[in-house]
Amino acid sequence: PQPETLDSWELAVRKVYEQHVSNLQKQVIAADGKAWDMNLHTQDYCDQIQRQEEEKEELADKVSARQKELGSLQEDLEATKKNYDNQLALLTEHICSLSAQLSEKDASLASLQAHKVLCGHCGMWNTMGKLLGSDPSGGSCQTCKEKVLSNG
Repeated sequence: PQPETLDSWELAVRKVYEQHVSNLQKQVIAADGKAWDMNLHTQDYCDQIQRQEEEKEELADKVSARQKELGSLQEDLEATKKNYDNQLALLTEHICSLSAQLSEKDASLASLQAHKVLCGHCGMWNTMGKLLGSDPSGGSCQTCKEKVLSNG
């Protein structure tokens, strides 16, 4: 109907409804804007979550690789320690053997140095230790100074 043909009360009702429809349209537009913003934020959050999940997987892979590397290094360390312990045991055994041989040689040398030799000139007994010493008169009798041993 044409606005000229309507009564004033109809115009008033029509105006109220038009205002109400206009308000509803504004609310729908505002709601659409908010929904659009929410959708953009939701998409951003989904993208962020996706990136963080990818980072999480990369970090988990790195942790796994580091754990494997650590396990390998621990195995190497254990093998090295075992080898060093074995070498130390062998060296200790060798040192003990050398020490026993050295003790035998010391005992043999002490026995030799304590051995006595009779001087053919004066009849005095001289110890081998004195005769073999580093004294310039080495090999000479302590009493008569005659040669008992020759160093040649």
